[in-house]
Amino acid sequence: MKILTSFCERLEILRETLPEDEIRCIKEADEGFVESARVLIVFHFRDVKDVIPRMKNLRLIQTLTAGTDHIDFSIIPEGVNVRSNAGANARAVAEHGLALLLSAIKKIPWRDREMRNAKFPQLLESRLLRGKKALIIGFGHIGRELGSMLSCLGVRVSAINRSGRYGGDVPIERIGTIQNMDEMLGEADIVVITLPLAPETKGLIDRKRLKLMRTDAVLINISRGKIIVEKDLYEHLKENPEFTAAIDVWWRYGKGFGQDYPFEELENMILSPHCAGTYDGWFKEMVKSAGEKVRDALFHG
Repeated sequence: MKILTSFCERLEILRETLPEDEIRCIKEADEGFVESARVLIVFHFRDVKDVIPRMKNLRLIQTLTAGTDHIDFSIIPEGVNVRSNAGANARAVAEHGLALLLSAIKKIPWRDREMRNAKFPQLLESRLLRGKKALIIGFGHIGRELGSMLSCLGVRVSAINRSGRYGGDVPIERIGTIQNMDEMLGEADIVVITLPLAPETKGLIDRKRLKLMRTDAVLINISRGKIIVEKDLYEHLKENPEFTAAIDVWWRYGKGFGQDYPFEELENMILSPHCAGTYDGWFKEMVKSAGEKVRDALFHG
């Protein structure tokens, strides 16, 4: 089977994982290969917009990323299956979420800034994780990884998923659906968002739901920025100085850091440049995971 990729790096990993298939990247493929390729493995969707209409035998698009919100589904032919790389970097993203949480409740960024200004805030009290209640909104690969970590640290974990059911081994106190979210938000000291971005999750956390949270809650977003309404979060942080947000994902991307509101000026905001999934060896592992998912898609034979 012919497999086309949008990237030329680490193709040897795909060839080891899929030894029976012919794999080329776009830069190395002639028109005949492009037309006959049945699988497209894509990193940045913008790199394949002009290629997809030429892929006459395309049956599967496998993303290198866990999210698929960057894909323009309107140009994908009917009958083409799109698979995400869910779970490939779940451990790394969960660890980053834990790091953001600890930084928030221990006020580490604020203490760092104070010390750089020749102050020594030694006796300012922080909080313990032990005994706190955490609500994880989205209990997929990342949510379960983080839930396991938090449970080991004495945090009481509740979660929200699509079904309201969970039979895994992460100790959780309560599982609910989006319909239970408003009630559960007010019970949590910590709220973590690990949902994928979709029409039904865009703007899910708005002013109304922020006001349901405790005034000293910690909000962690390690999924997608647009799940939270940007204006509402900024105003909530301004109005509630004891409320803390720690964010790794944003509303706008480009050169430098520029959002519609100056989050960087807020003391109760911790900023992270969408780096949770970037770790030593991350690209190699993402490519390997994508290759395994293609292998498991039963396109062979």
